Amino acid sequence: MKSMAPLKGLLLLFLLSQSTKPQTVDIHTLGRIVSFFDQNYKRVDGDGHPRQYALAINVPKDQCQQNFNQNNFLTRENAVNVRNAITDDTNALYQGAELIAAGTRKKKRYNIHSESLLLNPAGNSPTTKLLNKRKDGCSVLFSFNSPCVDTCLDATGKHNIIDALKNWTEHSGIKAFVFKDFWKFDTKKDLQTKFKQIVAHVPLYRCVSETQCYACEGEGNTPINVHCLPSKQNSEL
Repeated sequence: MKSMAPLKGLLLLFLLSQSTKPQTVDIHTLGRIVSFFDQNYKRVDGDGHPRQYALAINVPKDQCQQNFNQNNFLTRENAVNVRNAITDDTNALYQGAELIAAGTRKKKRYNIHSESLLLNPAGNSPTTKLLNKRKDGCSVLFSFNSPCVDTCLDATGKHNIIDALKNWTEHSGIKAFVFKDFWKFDTKKDLQTKFKQIVAHVPLYRCVSETQCYACEGEGNTPINVHCLPSKQNSEL
């Protein structure tokens, strides 16, 4: 009888490789999750036009995979309360059990963007507190518009989100940073380079609709997926 040791060794190697392989969100489920966000929490102005908002969730990981069921999703959050909170620009922040959300907070001389409200201060932000509730959960941060280059992605700026993204890497569960549209003032800027600041820490996705989601890729020397760049920048690649 032949020894089973080599087979056992191969099995152990396979199991170890699977345990160290990063967990990823099911991209088809991600589209459904983003659609759920838009249907329930979307921020609009008085004329019904969409406005910038961002939110983050930390849910059981199976809800980010093929077991997603919108009837059992974020059931502890009241959609009206969320929308009212993020529309109030004096605070513009909602903090719930599995969901946090933000609009734009108006200050006398400037506005604090929704992504910054969720992610700062980096070591003690609403996102930090949310992630601590479930160490191995599926964490998704969705921003209606891509993070702005001049504030959120300016590594030297007061309201940048880069340090917070670094901290997010410590979360052991599924991670996804998702956006839908491009911030209107950034369509001619070098998003190929700027988006790599996000990808260096967490996977980046763009979901245009429930059935149109793209992994932006961009790890290492690989370029950002053209679907995650404005059309003019697509043609230059």
